[in-house]
Amino acid sequence: MENLIYKGETYSLEDLKKDYNNFLKGLENHNDFTEYHTLAISLETYDPGYARAGDRIYALHELLLTAKYNLFNSYKKIHNDVPNQTENYFPHAIRRSHYLKNAIVWYNSCQDYVFQLISLSYDLHGVEITSTEKYKLALRNCSYIMLKEKLRSINTENSRKLLRIINKYGSDRDVKYLREELANNLKHHGNLGFRGIYVDKPFGYTERNYHTGEVTYSSEWKESDIVDIDETIDLLKRVHNLFVKHVREVINFIDFKACIPTGEKALIKGKS
Repeated sequence: MENLIYKGETYSLEDLKKDYNNFLKGLENHNDFTEYHTLAISLETYDPGYARAGDRIYALHELLLTAKYNLFNSYKKIHNDVPNQTENYFPHAIRRSHYLKNAIVWYNSCQDYVFQLISLSYDLHGVEITSTEKYKLALRNCSYIMLKEKLRSINTENSRKLLRIINKYGSDRDVKYLREELANNLKHHGNLGFRGIYVDKPFGYTERNYHTGEVTYSSEWKESDIVDIDETIDLLKRVHNLFVKHVREVINFIDFKACIPTGEKALIKGKS
């Protein structure tokens, strides 16, 4: 395939390379998250809560790399390892759709790690961590609902501010669509369909109430939601950049660097 005609535009191999590089440049970098892993090690004997939270930031960095890897591969218009390369674009579209499904799931999971790093920083999980099992239990307790209840019950200026930061990201239109439509369909409704790939069933079946004409059953109720691959990629790109900024805002609020021992225990916004 010397040139690719995609949605009315012609791409040479060189054009595709430039296109891919521009896409990657448009994704916010998050390598600054890694410094908190080193910081976490230095805090291990000083404040285990912050040390554990620092570990979760590094884990979040790795999860974002996984999400970004899948997003980038869903963006790539041509996959050279697709067997039996022909002029038929369908196999490439299928490959992209699988990467995109993975990206949707991983980006949706990222927010859970933010709940964990907040809960671990301020010991809001309600678990005395004395073993690996207790640590895993504490992580399971780091849900949005439990975190919201804890912060509301604390009801200080700082707890209210932190809850606003969390809710600001969670209520963003793109984030809500990712969570409530895309990820929810993949996790609970079985699948998503993509335009140009999804094949409609050859026929449907409907039942109606004889007296009222109301539809009482339709095979269409089981059909997958259909989305556009490129539009969904653009949405995930926006979510990626928004999420990285959100994490930085949370990290700045917690102020990990202020808890480095300096001879006298420092106070960290709401925790002493």
